[in-house]
Amino acid sequence: MISMNRRNFISAMAIAGVGRAAMTGWRAYGEDRLLSQADQVFLGDQARAIVDSARLMPGQANGKYRNLTPYEVHVPGGNMGYPAFWVRDAVMMLESDFIELAELEGWIRLMSSVLRDQDWNVRPGVVVPAFAVPDHINFDGKPTFYPGNYETGTKQGGNPFGKYPPLDDHFYYIFAVYYQWKKSGSTAFFRSQIKTAFGEMQLAELCQRVYRVAPSDPGTALCTAGDVDTENAKDFGFCDSVSKSGKLLFASVLKYVAALRLAELLSAAGLAEKAGALRSDARKIKAAIPATFLHPSPDGKEAWLDSATGVGHQPDVWGSAYAVYSDAVDSATAANISRALVRAYREKTAVREGCVRSVLSNDAANPNGWQKTVSAPGVYQNGGYWGTPVGWYLVAMHKHDQAAAAEMARDYMGFLRNHRRPDGLAQSWEWFNPDTGRTANPLYVATIALPYGCLRVSGLIDRKK
Repeated sequence: MISMNRRNFISAMAIAGVGRAAMTGWRAYGEDRLLSQADQVFLGDQARAIVDSARLMPGQANGKYRNLTPYEVHVPGGNMGYPAFWVRDAVMMLESDFIELAELEGWIRLMSSVLRDQDWNVRPGVVVPAFAVPDHINFDGKPTFYPGNYETGTKQGGNPFGKYPPLDDHFYYIFAVYYQWKKSGSTAFFRSQIKTAFGEMQLAELCQRVYRVAPSDPGTALCTAGDVDTENAKDFGFCDSVSKSGKLLFASVLKYVAALRLAELLSAAGLAEKAGALRSDARKIKAAIPATFLHPSPDGKEAWLDSATGVGHQPDVWGSAYAVYSDAVDSATAANISRALVRAYREKTAVREGCVRSVLSNDAANPNGWQKTVSAPGVYQNGGYWGTPVGWYLVAMHKHDQAAAAEMARDYMGFLRNHRRPDGLAQSWEWFNPDTGRTANPLYVATIALPYGCLRVSGLIDRKK
């Protein structure tokens, strides 16, 4: 079997969620559980163990890498395939509830410490906007704003990684702050002064500045990207080998969740007057998503959401599931998407061994996967199967067909149980392809901790004590 991680794969080819928002309208599942008690215990134990495998204390080394920051951090996987602190991967762990409050506050301080209040013109055609959140932070505390390498100077960014940093990390930063409030039960940290690269700023103000970094359409509040040849912004880190343009689905769903969470937090902190514009954004986005991205079946009973309105104008499996999971679409649209998810599961056009592709295998208009990507068909983000979105997919599918959701959940448990190491830990690969035997990065945390967390907060499995 061949293993290749995200950074190495994209570099080779190019040189050549989190979670559900606490929103109205979410169904309470009560005692309706997807998994047996034995499977729930196995999943929770495996998720905790794999999260623990990715921890680095200050000064701790793992192989040739040492955490030189003053903060406890978690890397994306226990195999150190990504030897840095990745913003989105870290925040995706929070839904599992396995990260302690003190560590989370350290993450927020670490992310905030590298924020700039002025645009940084890295080199011609590469710009880090003011208050942009980095893609990852190296163990020396220095930021890399773009995928593809660990450069902290002028060699980062540009083709094929974009003129601007990925858009999603700005919203994941807000998610982290929101989780800190929920975990602590206090807005004191949110109202405190935080050190940045330019001095200090109140965390509440930092969040509002970060929220506004991603370009958006004024009428709909949807996130946008320009021409793929000159801008090539990445909407979501799990599509950083993919080029998209126009209005963007996944980043817009993240923005919807972030808007509601930040509005809720501002109100709790006595800053309700600043929350109105955020709630207005959320209303606009929820109305605009189906109007902009809906890709209905000929009979109108099923639908996908397209990933973008320009390049990438094709059904987005992860984005469709995440939009339903996040309550970012109306109930009728959610029902149609849920039916499409069930069909794609039954017909094996999106799901294998309980894990999920980002693009359909039977899209006649796009037989090679994404319209523009540096990934070969069936490889990595262009047709590899991932555990990361499993929770979104199961929760969204459960709205229409509980039996199908339960069957897919058992498939996913089989994937974890059938691919275990001698020490009993699930391989939990970042992605794999059962047709080619290709795998990447064992002990990848998002493959198990995010699905576990999604099912836990949605009430489809018991909360682990």
